[in-house]
Amino acid sequence: MSTNYFILSKSRTLEITNNNNNDYVEFNNKNVYILPSNNLSYYRSNGLFENTLIEWCKQFCDKNKLFLDIGAHSGTYSISLAPYCKQVYSFEPQRLTYYTLCGSVVLSKLENVFCLPYGLGSIEQSGIQTLNIVSDDGGGSTIHARDDIKNKEDIVIKTLDECNLSEISLIKIDVEDNEYYVLLGAKETLKRSNYPKIVFELNNMDVGEKTMNLLKEYGYKIHDITGYDNMYLASV
Repeated sequence: MSTNYFILSKSRTLEITNNNNNDYVEFNNKNVYILPSNNLSYYRSNGLFENTLIEWCKQFCDKNKLFLDIGAHSGTYSISLAPYCKQVYSFEPQRLTYYTLCGSVVLSKLENVFCLPYGLGSIEQSGIQTLNIVSDDGGGSTIHARDDIKNKEDIVIKTLDECNLSEISLIKIDVEDNEYYVLLGAKETLKRSNYPKIVFELNNMDVGEKTMNLLKEYGYKIHDITGYDNMYLASV
């Protein structure tokens, strides 16, 4: 039996015992997305980022198999696709973004979503890495060099093969130029799950060429996704 939650907000300047300005928000049978307010105008006009792509991904989910959300951010893919999968494993290493992800999952009452506070990469990257934070909403953070760094924090990197997951139907990868290294560390997992479909983002085509060549070595074919100039589908 799962617990229903509500949000209580109180003034920061008044005593805890003062209940005059309390606000209560309760969610019943809804998906709840905790999202960065600096993008509020976009969400009001367009809904979730990549909403058509998330809807399209439903066809690759299987209620008897897993969905892996690698670079989950605040969980829009994880929360939206959870009802169509046996379990969801959501990987998000940035601390505050991870807390946002967890809050969204709890408020959505999704017992089949497992939030994991680390990033994925290759064996050589395993351990502590420095995450370069480049935006106020958690988007674009990367362990690779950038010129527009706002902040830094230490994160843990593991390989997907270390997670010992199998029976996967879909993997989404959005890890800001680390896609190639995630796939290097996922070779046995992909093989064990009979090469599930992979939806992935590529913004740096130098990294992109290596990523696509590696996927082809694994036996995948690469397809452009209509309407997105930086998103691709890998399938066998």
